[in-house]
Amino acid sequence: MLQRLFSFFALAALLSMFTITAAAQDVRATKGGSVSGRILDEQSGRPIDYANVVLHHKADSSMALGTISDAQGRFTLGGVAAGEYYLVIHFIGYSDFIYPNITMRRDAASTDVGDIRLVLKPIEMAEVEVDARRAPVVYQLDKKVISVDGQLTAASGTAVDVLRNVPSVTVDLDGSVRLRGSGSFTVLIDGRPSVLDASDALQQIPSSAIENIEIITNPSARYNPEGMSGIINVVMKKEGALGNSGMVNLGAGWDDKYGLDGLYTMRFDGFTAFVGADYNKRYNEGTQREVGDFFNAGELTTIRSDGTSTRERERWSLRAGLELPLSESSRMSLSARYGNHSHGGGTALRYFETVGAATPRPYTSRGNSTRSGEFFGADAEFRHRFDSEKHVLLAQFSFRRREGEEASLDELLDAAGAISSGRRATEDGPGRMIEAKLDYTLPFSEDGSIVAGYELRDGASDDITSLSEFNLALGDYERLAQFDRSTTYERRTQGVYSLYANSFGALGLQAGLRVEHTDRRVQLAANGGSADLEHWDYFPTLHASYGFSPTRQLMAGYTRRIEHSRGWFLEPFETWIDAYNVRRGNPDLKPEYIDSYELGYQTHIGEALLSAEAYHRSTHNKVELVRSIYRDNITLRSAENVGRDYSTGLELMLNTDVLALWNVNLLGNLFDYRVEGAMRGQDFSESSFTWNARLNNTLTLAPGTMLQINASYNSASVSAQGRTEGYFVTDIAVRQELFNRQLALTLDVSDVLRTAERESTLAGPNFSTYTYSFEDAPVVMLSLRWFINQARSDRDRGTRRGGDMGDDDF
Repeated sequence: MLQRLFSFFALAALLSMFTITAAAQDVRATKGGSVSGRILDEQSGRPIDYANVVLHHKADSSMALGTISDAQGRFTLGGVAAGEYYLVIHFIGYSDFIYPNITMRRDAASTDVGDIRLVLKPIEMAEVEVDARRAPVVYQLDKKVISVDGQLTAASGTAVDVLRNVPSVTVDLDGSVRLRGSGSFTVLIDGRPSVLDASDALQQIPSSAIENIEIITNPSARYNPEGMSGIINVVMKKEGALGNSGMVNLGAGWDDKYGLDGLYTMRFDGFTAFVGADYNKRYNEGTQREVGDFFNAGELTTIRSDGTSTRERERWSLRAGLELPLSESSRMSLSARYGNHSHGGGTALRYFETVGAATPRPYTSRGNSTRSGEFFGADAEFRHRFDSEKHVLLAQFSFRRREGEEASLDELLDAAGAISSGRRATEDGPGRMIEAKLDYTLPFSEDGSIVAGYELRDGASDDITSLSEFNLALGDYERLAQFDRSTTYERRTQGVYSLYANSFGALGLQAGLRVEHTDRRVQLAANGGSADLEHWDYFPTLHASYGFSPTRQLMAGYTRRIEHSRGWFLEPFETWIDAYNVRRGNPDLKPEYIDSYELGYQTHIGEALLSAEAYHRSTHNKVELVRSIYRDNITLRSAENVGRDYSTGLELMLNTDVLALWNVNLLGNLFDYRVEGAMRGQDFSESSFTWNARLNNTLTLAPGTMLQINASYNSASVSAQGRTEGYFVTDIAVRQELFNRQLALTLDVSDVLRTAERESTLAGPNFSTYTYSFEDAPVVMLSLRWFINQARSDRDRGTRRGGDMGDDDF
């Protein structure tokens, strides 16, 4: 162990020496002075990164220099000759800011314009009233930032409902999230790992508690490389204005749907504390039908079914945190979250089974499944600033623990209503994850810096499974001891990384390398057997940007990522899902490796923002869930490394105001998907052209009254063995603000036209199935949001333009 740690730190030192040497070669004397400052949001006081900063000659208004603000909102323009200038700050969704008088003298080394606070762009509503909204999507160098407050159709929903209307993401009718066509991605909450699986985590977070969502499709070496298609980072609301403030959200809808959440913050003298709580319940009913054909010994068996289905989610959580200054240059934050979640569903289906030319045999099936458990997460962060804002040491520690209890029951009933067969399965077990990170940033020039860091991820989980079958002679369920299993999964990953970033005029470059070592162990308690895997991995990243002008930018990036198999994918035994489906894992699965390339361009045409991103992703050791005949009309699902897949696409976005009161956000994603592979002599190669489009309209009807109409279409898609048909969805929401915007009412109606139908086909050796499902629609929700003590005084609303830096600078 000591030898491995020594190897990691030695490698980190070598990487740091290499980047420092490369950086030193770029350091050169700069003639002239510099202009610097910091850009903040006027309302929240938060830094605005990637704002366009342009210095103009005062004599003829020609452009002298340009740059963009960094993650702390700071900017520096170096090499400014003596003369008279003015500064223009531009960022989409905000009014342009002009700093009118900057005089550079020959004997002046620098000029600091202090804090510049941008005001949300006003739209005149009446003589004395204005309304201002953030741009729904902001493109930055390495991510897209989605403003949640503008998503009226998700006001009473969760993070999943917000993601239905953002670029790069699609959400299936059952709530499954896919990032650029892949369900494999990492979910972070405030930049830290979630205690739950990705899909569960997104379903747990109420949209009203979210500040914004960041979509990171090509993360740098600084990020954990886990996840095929990238990272979804959910930034939670925490801080308010100076003093105490808060908000409460209530929501209710048809068919047993309701929710409640609240947040209260206190901030004074550099100290911030917050507490929050939420509860949410969603119940849905629907219909489904299925047709399956099975060939056995040359004889065809056809099974037809139709009936009803239910789906229910319920969860609650408590969270709290504090941030406090330890000194003028050091700050610490602590936070924790505790809660419980449960979700499940049931079916009641009528079956007709036909064997050959025989008369169909009728019977019924009823089943239900639940998954629940408590979860807990705690985070600590220490940040120390050295001689400048960019010279920082960051230490983070995260602990996650979850309990898991799963149960499923499937019964077949004969024509008389008596149980003819049944299975009851359970799966229990806790899981925990520890992550620790040490990150050091050293600036070597005004625009250049290097980063070196170490990260540890250590996780383990236990799964205890059982199976009981209905015994006709006993008239009760009997536990089958041979299916009692106990499995332990452990994975420890240690990594070092280094990052070099610099800009050369309009050209910005960032290059990084992460090296990781992983130990994976799957231990079977029943027979003492285990499956171990140990490997070294290398993850290079490269990002570049070129600014043709303050409003036109070209971006490019490359990353290499990894996807480890989890959970039942590694279980080397059979588990019954229901009466017709069995699953079996594979402990010998290799990790998937992903190479991802992006090329993006964004520009402003008048007040409209237009962006285009081309991307290509290839996956090695592609893992597919393969179906085959288990016996008779029962199918077996197993996981295998079958080959490679490729996705090549183009993503487009247009955001513009068609009229003064009508904003349009048009999103489109077109990509070609191919999977190439074979298993046991069967070819799994498949390809398809897939696309989706979304049109979001936001209309301001009157002061404080907004209407949003969103329409989306997802085309058909394919997998190695199946095809899912396309579908169209329309959502409508209206929002009314009252009492000087201290109260907001939102009514949203999902799937207004009742078109969200799901159809899929699946085929393999000697079998094929067709499945149709539809959840009752439309879904109607009414939500109320109450802001507590968030009115701002005229003095607080003013724009500070000098060097007054206050307590929230660091």
